[in-house]
Amino acid sequence: MRHFKLRGSVLVLIGIDMVSKYFFYNFKYLNDTILIRPVLNKGISRSLPVPFILILLISVLGIWAFIWLFITKKIHRLIAAALISGTTGNLIDRVILWGVRDFININILNFPIFNFADIMLCLGVWTRILVVILEKKK
Repeated sequence: MRHFKLRGSVLVLIGIDMVSKYFFYNFKYLNDTILIRPVLNKGISRSLPVPFILILLISVLGIWAFIWLFITKKIHRLIAAALISGTTGNLIDRVILWGVRDFININILNFPIFNFADIMLCLGVWTRILVVILEKKK
């Protein structure tokens, strides 16, 4: 049952990511407004150039590691779902488009343009860090 809930959560979050990328990047809804600026990121954060095969390898290993952590009960289902979905959503873009569709632009101090998958990854990482800190205090 645990695995079924994880799969369902992952599929829903990947779906939200793909629909948001299509809606704001491909369909260009609200294109070039204050918060929306579609770009194709062919590197990693801030378009840093990294060999494509290395990005793919890191993504696949990351997904495997997040699944393993969930199976061994080292991370909660929602954290695992966020991490797996974020990584998979961006991996799908990389495999199909050779880059990631980013579109959210908050225009604060040269902040990078990002997407829903990036939000899921950040939330998953920060939530896991917070859980570890709180467990250490007990």
